[in-house]
Amino acid sequence: MVPDISDLELSGDQQKVYADRRENLMVQINNGIVILRSGDVNDDERYNFRVADNFYYITGFTEPFSAVAIRKDKSYPTYTLFVKERNFREIKYNGETPKIDDIMVTYRADTVLSYSELPKVIRENVRTGTPIYIDFKDSLLNNDILDKLHKLKSSGKLIKDISPILNEMRVHKDTNEIKRLQKAVDIIGEAFMNSCRICKPSMYEFEIEAAIAYTYLNLGCPMASFPPIIASGPNDVIFHYSANNRKMKEGDLVLIDIGAEYGYYASDITRTIPVNGKFSKEQKDIYELVLEAQNAAISEMKPGNYFTRGDHKSAEVFAQGLFKLGLITDLKSKWQKKFYILYPAINHYIGLYVHDAGDFGVPYSVYDEYAMNDTTFGRTLEKGMVLTVEPGLYFRANGLSGLFELFGKEATHEEIQQFIDDVAPVYEKYKNIGVRIEDDILITDTGCIVLSKNIPREIDEIERIMEKANH
Repeated sequence: MVPDISDLELSGDQQKVYADRRENLMVQINNGIVILRSGDVNDDERYNFRVADNFYYITGFTEPFSAVAIRKDKSYPTYTLFVKERNFREIKYNGETPKIDDIMVTYRADTVLSYSELPKVIRENVRTGTPIYIDFKDSLLNNDILDKLHKLKSSGKLIKDISPILNEMRVHKDTNEIKRLQKAVDIIGEAFMNSCRICKPSMYEFEIEAAIAYTYLNLGCPMASFPPIIASGPNDVIFHYSANNRKMKEGDLVLIDIGAEYGYYASDITRTIPVNGKFSKEQKDIYELVLEAQNAAISEMKPGNYFTRGDHKSAEVFAQGLFKLGLITDLKSKWQKKFYILYPAINHYIGLYVHDAGDFGVPYSVYDEYAMNDTTFGRTLEKGMVLTVEPGLYFRANGLSGLFELFGKEATHEEIQQFIDDVAPVYEKYKNIGVRIEDDILITDTGCIVLSKNIPREIDEIERIMEKANH
């Protein structure tokens, strides 16, 4: 049975977690007031309202048109929630907001005010020159405060970004967060299994998407953590394909990149399966290489290792494997390896957002290339981090034709042409094969736990499930 999310939100222990986060946050600023909004109904592209991550992280409150103010000054209430009062028409359409007394008890607020009082609080702090910490992603609040500062001829330096502090706090997950992440992963596992059971030639990609959406709702997931990628045939070499409208054919692979959200925590899993239930020899060649690279990367996911170790290890495996297949002719050639490993880094954090907050310790300017740069290390992995491991290989039809544009400054025309002449016959066998395998990993005291370990990824497992479903 799926537990009621409200039970998770309203438990005394969980409210202590939010209170501890607020206290930890305020310890890290010298003085001032933190103001965050929950977001408006239409702030998010998804059809359901989804509370702003940082607001939720320190309150657990999920009402739209709400805000929180935490002031580091004991002469004021330290924790105030602002809640929009609904008029009769709004109540008729959307129901009533929680009662103020209930909010104060449940969410442990020092006081609860009408949302209409927030501008007054902002003006007061602008007038007194109090530093105001906000989330700079909230452009509406940022512009509102800047406007008030301009009218009062005050310095824009009073506005400070609280995100760096909150982002770092969110990197390490507590026990409750890990439980929600695991539940989100388990829901994806069921969705993937259902996809395997129904997948067959002549189906449309959106039929797989529909089965996934049904599974999510049936298991208590209110929404996907990102739009699903159901990419078959030539579409599976497109990193973020989203149309999901192609009719799948005999002999195709279909790449299924999906994420569920449970209790506001996201999962992100990718599997690649044969539409007809059987991998061809060429598909197996690439799948087994990607799986080997992923296993090598996962083995590096342990505390004390650099963030980039998994990338470097998977890149080594890819280079050796591609060389054996005849797709690389020189293991010392960086540009040849980069051609096959153009997909950005194989790790990202997951948590309240599918690409969750947190510093990788890698300059963004080298983010897309650091698998090829073994002098780039990043931050070290630490207990409580949760991140993906998602290597992939993608053989776009006519992909070799882009080599001159991509690497014309790194190799001579003659070198590139010779490479094309040498590998083209082999490349042709693998064209339109794209394979990505992605799992969610929790860093522990001594190593890691693959949260998605129960979701099949071995070739024989996948083929067995699909064969059973078709008989």
